Amino acid sequence: MKYRITSAYCNLKDCGIVLMYMIEGTPFTFEEDRFDYTDPFIIEEANNNPEITLEQMYQWSCYLILEGMHPIVYDLEEEISNPSMLPE
Repeated sequence: MKYRITSAYCNLKDCGIVLMYMIEGTPFTFEEDRFDYTDPFIIEEANNNPEITLEQMYQWSCYLILEGMHPIVYDLEEEISNPSMLPE
């Protein structure tokens, strides 16, 4: 089975809107720039997704590292069905 990377705009508590990257639905990193914060589509999508905290990001990252599945820490390109979705 190959794992899938997805992304979505969401609100990161105390940071604002971010582009969140997930592996099989588990967030692993985010980008704070490279997109238009004022775009109504981005604002609406972020507001429709659950707010995430830095504590949650830390917990999810620890879990993914323990499982050997954190795409930034481990080279998982062979196990990912859409490696072009990985952040730069």
